[in-house]
Amino acid sequence: MPSVAAVRDFRIHPRSIGPAVIAASAVALNVLAGAKMGMAALFFALPAAVLAGWWQRRVDQRQAGLKLLSQQDALTGLGNRRLLHERLNYEITRHRRHSRRFTLLALDLDGFKQVNDRFGHPAGDEILREVAKSLQRAVRDQDTVVRMGGDEFCVLAPESTWEDAETLAHRLHEAVEGAVGGLDMLGVSVGYAVFPDEGWTPEHLLTRADAAGIDVKRRKRPPGEDAKRAA
Repeated sequence: MPSVAAVRDFRIHPRSIGPAVIAASAVALNVLAGAKMGMAALFFALPAAVLAGWWQRRVDQRQAGLKLLSQQDALTGLGNRRLLHERLNYEITRHRRHSRRFTLLALDLDGFKQVNDRFGHPAGDEILREVAKSLQRAVRDQDTVVRMGGDEFCVLAPESTWEDAETLAHRLHEAVEGAVGGLDMLGVSVGYAVFPDEGWTPEHLLTRADAAGIDVKRRKRPPGEDAKRAA
């Protein structure tokens, strides 16, 4: 898959090359349509074929690069919400066909606003990048880690049971703690939903995973804090 730099270096618009390819191909076809096929046909046909192949490769690279940019979080380099929905739809189809489970985990950093307020947004951005790296190291090759926005992340773990989900949630919790070591004000709440037990669509699974994460966060609060917030 092409890099972001490769996408930006591509300055030739496909429409500027298309007419040249068409014109060269037309000349070659006219020659080939004649009674004789000799050096003249090769003279026109070969450059046209080479140019057409080069043009198609550049267009394919540009389209692949644009798709990468549309599915990538600019700050952390992880996938984004769009990529997660694409992978979720794929895994739902695959696991439904084989009657297997997979897990969607939702992570929300606790106390991240206080970190931004105290140390500034550049420091907060650096923490998010470190968390992203730590999460990627903690998962399997077939798992997908995305940043949903702000201080929220998701992990999609194919071929995983309820027991696997609990183990992975614990491992992700440790990964975040390792990335933010020394900042007592910062923690993480991890919730998860298992397909198909808790939903058959991306929206259902995301809702259930978020709700589970909120429940984890609520249980961490000191007694009476919810009442103070409601007052």
